[in-house]
Amino acid sequence: MLKLHNIKKNYISGNETVKALQGINLEFRESEFVSILGPSGCGKTTLLNIIGGLDRYTEGDLIINNISTKQYKDRDWDTYRNHSIGFVFQNYNLIPHQSVLSNVELALTLSGVSKEERKKRAKEVLERVGLGDQINKRPNQMSGGQMQRVAIARALVNNPDILLADEPTRCIRFNNKHSNYGNIKGNC
Repeated sequence: MLKLHNIKKNYISGNETVKALQGINLEFRESEFVSILGPSGCGKTTLLNIIGGLDRYTEGDLIINNISTKQYKDRDWDTYRNHSIGFVFQNYNLIPHQSVLSNVELALTLSGVSKEERKKRAKEVLERVGLGDQINKRPNQMSGGQMQRVAIARALVNNPDILLADEPTRCIRFNNKHSNYGNIKGNC
């Protein structure tokens, strides 16, 4: 399904080249649940951003369903992100002036789903994560754990092939039936 072959990522910082990733080789199978662990600054987020098509690798190849991405154009990356990837960002990236429902619907808007279908699917996924009664709230009216569940719902609403979660256990509550871990694991 997804293969990283000798992925390298370099950044230029002033007169210095920072080697964020150096020769990463990984292969992921369909329906596989994988955790990437390491100390702060070791490249975990950079790796997730490359897998998700948010950042480009410097060398190597990202192979998606046996197709190399070396020749991908911006349009190809957009299609990949909109139809195959669900992101749960480290800082949630919720739009503060939008309702919970609108924040989840946003992922479907980018994929060209009709307004009626967006609302229906967003409500369904918010019910699944235990926030069906919170759809009209704004992010600043919610706890950290609730905001993370909104971010999880937004990532799941498109039924992505790949779910990428950056620090998904930050606001985790394992004893809650709607825990973030349970929402991720139960929907993968």
